[in-house]
This record gives sequence, structure tokens and C-alpha cells, in this order.
Amino acid sequence: MTSKQRGPLERDTCRDLVVPALRTAGWAAEAITPEYALAQTMRTGPDGTVQALPGRRVDYVLEIAPGQPVAVVEAKRAYRSARDGLQQALDYAKKLEVPLAIATNGSEIIVHDRSAGTERKVDGFPTPVEAWDSYRTFMKLDGPEADLLLEPLSRRKVSTDGTIHEPRYYQALAISAVLRALARGDQRILLLMATGTGKTFTAMQIVAKILGYQEKVRPEENYRVLYLADRDVLLTQPMRNDFGPAFGNERLQRVRLGADQSGELYFASYQALHQGAVGEELLEQFPRDFFDLVIVDECHRGSATANSRWRGTLDHFASAIHLGLTATPRDDTVHSYEYFGNPVYRYSLRDGIEDGYLAPYRIRRVILDADAEGWTPDPGQRDLYGREIPAGVYTTRDYERALSLLPRTRAMAHHLSGLLRQNSEHKAIVFCVSTQHADDVRSALIAENPDLVRADPEWVVRIVGVEEEKVRLLEAFCDTESASPVVATTSRLLSTGVDVPDLRYVVIFRPVGSSIEFKQIVGRGTRLFPEGGKAAFEVVDYVGASQHFSDPDFDGTPPDITIETTNGSGDVVDSTSEPGSDSTGTGAPAPADPMLNEPEPEFRTEDPDDVDNPGGTREPRTTYVVVDGIVTVTSEAAMVIDRSTGEPRMVEVRTVVEGTMSGFGDAASLGALWADESTRHEILESLAGRGIDVDGLRALADESGSDLFDVLLSMAFQTPVRTRAERARRARESHAEEIRAQSEAGRAVLVGLLQRYEGFGIDDISMRTVRLRPISNAGSISEIASAMGGPDALREAVRQVPDWLYGA
Repeated sequence: MTSKQRGPLERDTCRDLVVPALRTAGWAAEAITPEYALAQTMRTGPDGTVQALPGRRVDYVLEIAPGQPVAVVEAKRAYRSARDGLQQALDYAKKLEVPLAIATNGSEIIVHDRSAGTERKVDGFPTPVEAWDSYRTFMKLDGPEADLLLEPLSRRKVSTDGTIHEPRYYQALAISAVLRALARGDQRILLLMATGTGKTFTAMQIVAKILGYQEKVRPEENYRVLYLADRDVLLTQPMRNDFGPAFGNERLQRVRLGADQSGELYFASYQALHQGAVGEELLEQFPRDFFDLVIVDECHRGSATANSRWRGTLDHFASAIHLGLTATPRDDTVHSYEYFGNPVYRYSLRDGIEDGYLAPYRIRRVILDADAEGWTPDPGQRDLYGREIPAGVYTTRDYERALSLLPRTRAMAHHLSGLLRQNSEHKAIVFCVSTQHADDVRSALIAENPDLVRADPEWVVRIVGVEEEKVRLLEAFCDTESASPVVATTSRLLSTGVDVPDLRYVVIFRPVGSSIEFKQIVGRGTRLFPEGGKAAFEVVDYVGASQHFSDPDFDGTPPDITIETTNGSGDVVDSTSEPGSDSTGTGAPAPADPMLNEPEPEFRTEDPDDVDNPGGTREPRTTYVVVDGIVTVTSEAAMVIDRSTGEPRMVEVRTVVEGTMSGFGDAASLGALWADESTRHEILESLAGRGIDVDGLRALADESGSDLFDVLLSMAFQTPVRTRAERARRARESHAEEIRAQSEAGRAVLVGLLQRYEGFGIDDISMRTVRLRPISNAGSISEIASAMGGPDALREAVRQVPDWLYGA
């Protein structure tokens, strides 16, 4: 049967039959949302591959109010049965938490009502009133407060392209879930949304709907909202990015030194509210019933703990509704669950990555020998200040606490610089133990990259609480339009709440015993930034913090990992591995490393970075400081997703490379295969498919002027690593007679191609290179071909150069 015999296409059925029938049932055009997205259309993997996400759009979503779905419609072509679309409609209805799943082929309509448990054929679509009644029954909303959900969304925030910033499907679901809880009279509400999924935008829309409702039902009363956080940046960014655009800055009140009671939307830190002596704090200047709604951002960070001083803030405003926002799931935030109750809606890191709304990531585990083996002082060895260092073995947990081992910091900076220099404009945050450690890392990175710092003195900066310029530096670092700074070193100031969309590297150089904080740190990189080409990011772990991925409940699967061993200069020459998240196949989490495991830091009313070293200068202290010595990178591993099982695993680079290369041939025969472009790509694709960071190895080869082929041969067969200059020299010497036998133009092509290879590698050997200097100095491509005897002769000359290089 041909397409014409089968009848109209689905889009024709929708246009000619479905939409008119919906309009007849009373649905306004703006209430009918076609192609409603349940995910991005494409998703980028951690290796850069792009995957289509088919079947993630609902034909029609019917909304009783903007952002409030009540029914889904799945349409099929006229020749098919409407029932063919019913299961898909049910799946969409469950995901969107609506009662009515409707399937149609334009003439037949089947309605499955989840609220009544019925399924029947009908003559027409449900009306808006019928759908709303069904929704209220389904959600057990029997009071007038259900009208909260009917309030319009704020449409004043616009995207960078000038379009109105509309809630994504999961944000609309979160808004509805909170408003339903309010309509049922809940006073303590918890909302769980992964970092980077728009918690503050969602909170703003919740507030917009509440204020719109209050203005209608109690116009004479002033509904007051307090947005509460523990750091300034967690207030300034929501005010600037979400609440300011939606409500206007004049309606926002920042609580700093006084309790101005004329406002409506207040933003305060715990520190500001607890200014003053006990009993005379700024908090006390606000009546206990002053606020109607208190939004607690990052509520897992201590506010819900019963004996926390910050809990006193919530207790003071106990009559208000308390809405907790967190990105931390399950048992990691037990105090939050006890106080707020179970989340009314969850959208996890895994959900965001699978839907294509969050950036996937790869994990690079780097082991320094001082961490793998520990560091022992020589008998009687003294530190920078002449103090004798107590005997014993110092390990990861001791560094930058009991002992500051500066050679370790320099080794880390050398290794990290190798990654950063692959693209010196890609932003990175380095999490350090303390403010002093952050300064040491900054100094080490400056020493490793004098050319970058010469071009931009603020290429790497320290952003901590004691830094006088921290506000300016942080704003510039978060600004996607700003090219500087590129690298920020910090301790805990940037571990939560900071929005850096174009962040490419999250670098961990301090133990992170708290799973809560680890998830927050990883979350710094999850925002997508397609305008800048960011579709993924990398976590570089120098201290074993990636052990937290062994937790089977971790809600975001990490992609690829690799292990590299270095020589005495800290340059990578080899690789090893460590157990994966489920190396035994039992599914049990790997045991926590007692040397790295430590409790989450105590929450203080001071800025967490201010308490380490208020002066911010190096002076004698209880930490012993070692300046001299050599520390090297002993190994580097990568965690990859096994494509056959979908599970994360550790890969051993040398073993994988050896197995892959051996599968194609031995050291003697591989040169001919590498010289052929199609076989070369086949080898590289095979390596990438096994989790090998080919681009990283290529960058390593380029840094030393070597050929990627020789790096791979060395790893697989322990052969010496040749430079490209050496291969080019041997090719010129071995084929000197053939070169001399060519015409002047022919010699220019052959010699020029060898020069291009020497400078840029094998991928530069192609016909397009003939148009580039120095070859183009011999004439146009047609002139060169003519001088060499025709186009075939030119193509043959270009083809034989790789044979010369890899046969030499």
C-alpha cells in the first residue's frame, strides 16, 4: 500500500481533524500546546557524540492555565486505530502527572481517565471544565485554594535570544507540585531539583503564582516572602537573574543592616539575620508572623538541623510556610527530610542528563605519588620556618592541614596545566583545602603558565572569602561574556550555588568526605552552554573524591575514566587503574577510604573561607611547610560507561590500548595501517569506543612534538616514542632520490607536506594542504598539478607521503 492509499499523514490528521475538534470542545488556541517537549531533541554524550532523543514529544498537551497541563493527546494517522496511540498517551500522562490520556485518529477518540479508572470511546474531546474537574479529583483538591494553579506564570524573564523564558516540563511539574501542597494546607514543603535545572527560576514562578492569587483573594493584605540562604552569592544571583526580571528590582528588599518592614520580597543570609548579641539580633526586629512564606535555598546545608543556630531562623518564623530547595537526594539530607517531609517533586541529576538538559561529564582520576605512598620526612628535617617536622607518614588527609607539601602542589599544577593548555580559554574551578592552599595552587599555576599570565594577569585568580576583590572576580568568572578570569582557586566558597554556565573543568584537590558536598561540587559543571560550545565537562580528581560514585544511589552516572603514570618531571608516560563502582559485580558500594573520609564541615555564621587565615598571608603556623622535594603523578584513570551494560567502570589505558592495537596487528605492520586514512580512523574509533580519551593523548603527543601513533605504539608495545621531526627527517633521507626526481613543483609538494606533518601531524597530509603555505608558494593547485603531469600525479604524491612517514 502506498503512502497515498494509506490516507493523510499524521500532521494532516492533526491540522484538519484533531485541532478543530479540540477548538469545538472549548479549548482556546493558547491552551493547546503541540509538540510538547519532554526532553531536548538531541543529547551530547561525554565523548562528544550526539544522540537523537526520539519519541520525547507529546503530540498535544492541554493546559487549563499556562504551565498547568491537565490532559495529553496522542494522534495517529486516519488509517490506524486510535487505540494504537493509547499506551503512549498513558506513558505521557503518567510523566506529566495528568489524569486524562487521550488517543485519536481524527475520527475515533478514546479517553483513559486515571482519576476515575475508566477508559471509553467518546464522541468529542473533554471540555476544559471537565478536564479541570478530573484533575482536581485526581489530585484530591477540593477547596478554593486549588485556584492557585490557575494563576498565570511570570513572562517577564527573557532568554538571551529575546524569547520569553518558558518553564520546561519538569519545572512546570515542580511548580504544580508545590502549589498543590499549599492548596492542601501543607506548611513544610521540600523540592528536590538537581543543580543546574533551574531551582530559583522555579521558585520565582511559584512566588509569582502565589502573589497573583493573593492579590485576588486578599488584596488588602501584603503577602511577604523571605528568600533565605547562607552565602551572599546565593542571594545576588537569584535576585539578578530571576526575581529582578520577574518583579522589578524596586520590589526586592535585601536585608543587611536593618529591618525595613515596608517591603514585600526579602532576601537575607543567616549571617545578616544573626548580627548582634544573642537576644538582640537583627532577626528579632522582625515580628514572628511577619513573613508568610520562607524559601530556604540549599536547605540541606544546616538550617533543618535541630540544634543548628540557623534553625532558630526557621523557628522564629514558624508560622510561615517553609519551602526548602535542595539538590541533594535521599539519605544525604536526612535532617531536611525530617523537617520538611519527603520531596513533593524530584528531578535528579540523572534525569537532567538523560533528558539532555544537563551536561554529561567524564571523570579523570589522578594519583600523585605522595598520595599513593605517603610522604615521610628525613630524620631531623625542618620546614620552611625552621621547625622540626614530626616523624611519621603523612597522607592525603594530612596535606594542607598538618603538613603543606608544596612539591605536591607543584606536581598537581604541572599536570593540570597540561589539561588546561589544550584550550586555555576553558574555565576551571580548583577546590582546595584552605584559603592558603588556594593561594599556593594559584601561585603554582602562574609558575607553570607564565605566557598565559603575561597575556592576562587574571588568567588564574583566587576567589575566597578573605579576598578583597572576590565580588568583582566572582562576577567576572560567572560572566559568560568575560574572557577573564579563566581559572579560579577556592576552598568552599564556590562549592554550591555559583552559576558558571561555561565551566569545563571541576578540579578537586581536597578530600571531600561528605557525599552532599561532593554532589554539589560536581554540580558546578552541569549547566549546558551551547552558545559557547559547551556540551560536557570533566571532573579532575586528585584526592580520591570520586569514590563517592561507588554509591549505588548516586543520581548521576559518570562517563569515561583513564590512568596515566608520569616520570620524575610529572609528565605522563604510563597508565594504571583502580576498582570501578561495582568491580565485584555485587552492586555493593566500594568501602569508603578512611584516609579520605571526613564529615561535612561545620556550618558557621561567618563566611566559610574567612575562618582559615584571616590575614591571608603566609606566616608560621601549626601546619608544617615543606618547600623542597619532588612529587610526581603516578597514575591517571578514567571512569567510562560500559556501552553493553550501561554501568560505569574503570579502564586501564595501557591495557585497553595494547588490546586494541594488537587486534589490528603488531608493531611492524601497524605503520601501513596507520598510513591509510580509513584504517587510521577505524583504530581511533575503536579506542574511543573503549573509553580512551583520544583527544587527550593527541594533546599529550602534540605537547612533546610526537606523533599520536608513536604514543600508542609505546603504550601497546613499549617502543620508543619518536618525534614528528624525526619521522619527517627519516622520510626525507630515505626518499631523497624520489624527491630530487620530481619537478620543482613536485619537490615543493613533497617537502612542503613533510614540513606540514612535522608542524601539525598526519591529519594535515591531504589535498587541501596543497592550497596552504609553503606549498602554495609554488603556484595554484591547477598549476602544480600541471607541472607534475596532471591531477592523478598530484594525488599520488599526496597519497604516498604517509607511506613514507610510517615506513621510515
